[in-house]
Amino acid sequence: MNRPSCLITGFLLVTCVAQRTFASDTCTIMYRLISTFEISDTDLGKGDRTVKGLKGSLVVQYPRDKKGRVVDGKVRILHYATYENFEIDSLITVTTTVHHFTPTCNGIATPTWRRVADKDFPAACEYTGNTDPVATGTLRREAGTIEWGKCKATSNYGSKDRRAYTPSNKSKGKGCLESLHGVGNVHCDGRLACKFGGLESGDNPQFDVWTQPLIHGPPGSTQSVTVSADLSTITTPVNRKDGQQSYNLPNDSTSRTWFAWTATRNDSSRFTTCE
Repeated sequence: MNRPSCLITGFLLVTCVAQRTFASDTCTIMYRLISTFEISDTDLGKGDRTVKGLKGSLVVQYPRDKKGRVVDGKVRILHYATYENFEIDSLITVTTTVHHFTPTCNGIATPTWRRVADKDFPAACEYTGNTDPVATGTLRREAGTIEWGKCKATSNYGSKDRRAYTPSNKSKGKGCLESLHGVGNVHCDGRLACKFGGLESGDNPQFDVWTQPLIHGPPGSTQSVTVSADLSTITTPVNRKDGQQSYNLPNDSTSRTWFAWTATRNDSSRFTTCE
């Protein structure tokens, strides 16, 4: 709302300037995500791939003062989504079409679709207005960082054992992405070679839910990301010291999976309310 601030500049002349105040102490920014996924430690390295340019979205809630300025303090992720849509053609052809999202995909937490041909399989998982945080952190604008809260990662997170970290492993904490879903399909063309990779020949429908650590590597590593001064971009470290992408992602195949992302402010979204 606008409230006039008046200044007496003479005996009779009064100058009034409207000052805008904000009833809410928070605001949100919708970001466009561009993610990189890396698959490593496959049999003989034949399935190792780095896939760039995967699209998604992120909504972050920021604290602000009465003048509408974003200030240091607690930040909350309200929505996260990335669509894994790529093909690996090696000894066998593996086509992955899996949506990663939390807490819902277009308002649905337990979708019935898995394959692209299924009814209502979405092109993207959009934000529909959730207000409950799925992860929290602390904004420090001068340092240019968001430090995610504590997350007690499973001991298998970041393990060099390519079979160790699966969606059934348990992590917990406010600095983890809560209830991250992996829903879709992994199609494998082949027979014996598919089984070596832990896949059935043909379709392998996916529906997993887990708590995803936002820790760059094994437990004890840094839990921060870089944020620009104007909050227009958020970037995870692209590579850790061992050369892998920022975050370790669980899977049931005999391999290891990593991902990183850059978020860019989407001013055309009605969910971007921070000035």
